[in-house]
Amino acid sequence: MKKTVAPSLISIALATAGISSAVQANDWYLGAGAGYANYEDIDSHIADADEDAEAVTMFGGYNFNQYFGAELGFNHFGGDADAKALNLSAIGRLPLNNQFSVFGELGALGWDVDTAHGDRGVSPLAGLGLTYRVSDLVDVQARYRRIEDMGDLSKNGFETDVNNVMLELVLHPNRGTPAPAPVAPVAPQPQPEVTYETRTVTADGSIYFAFDKSDLSAESRATLDEVARFAQQNPDYQVELAGYADRLGTAEYNRRLSERRAMAAKDYLIQRGVAAQNIQTAWYGSELAEGVTEAERQRDRRVDAKAQATIQVEIIE
Repeated sequence: MKKTVAPSLISIALATAGISSAVQANDWYLGAGAGYANYEDIDSHIADADEDAEAVTMFGGYNFNQYFGAELGFNHFGGDADAKALNLSAIGRLPLNNQFSVFGELGALGWDVDTAHGDRGVSPLAGLGLTYRVSDLVDVQARYRRIEDMGDLSKNGFETDVNNVMLELVLHPNRGTPAPAPVAPVAPQPQPEVTYETRTVTADGSIYFAFDKSDLSAESRATLDEVARFAQQNPDYQVELAGYADRLGTAEYNRRLSERRAMAAKDYLIQRGVAAQNIQTAWYGSELAEGVTEAERQRDRRVDAKAQATIQVEIIE
């Protein structure tokens, strides 16, 4: 069989050589192997020629990346052809997993044979192989090669195609686990600027009293409870209590009545845990009373309670 077309797997493997990959720096290798050579149809040109012979090889190569490399080798095919040959090949490799890969080979083989009158020449070479990665240093691989048209019938009386099967040991002195691709440093994000702002918060309320009374109603206690809770939540606080009375009665009586109302509110706040030193009281009697009708006078019978505190508020810019 002449001019055999290289199997499609060779083309596929070599096509992957253009694919970008992580390069193993300086991955050169040396190898040697032994196997079998078959000389097709040599006995049809040379009587009693043996088609089968032993074969040995020594080679070295370089992997540009995990998909593509180049190889130079010396080969000896024994038997009746007794051929010595140098080959230069391109290697296309397809990793299957971390241990196994398949490869294809295309190249040229320069041969020198002693059969008949002897001859020299160059033939095309194609091959397929399977590699097992034993370690970073050692590979074991099986390789099949097809060499077309070795010899020249018109010159030395024989012509053959060679089928060559080899078992090879390959050493990679510089191969190791590829270093991971460097990770670009992440620029530190600026921290938000934090400032503080002083603010004043207040809680206001008014409690109301019956005519001529300074007793606290349930509703008044509920209002003062809110003031006490505000004081507990804001340590830096001050409470102001201002007592009032309506216009009925003398000014002096109304002043004392508004005082009793303010003090009743203060005593209740102290009972609820508000510090006495943080409570300021004042009483104005009927000085500021405005009520004329009974409903209006009811609004004058009151104590105004105002709680105020200063707090620091965090401002993030």
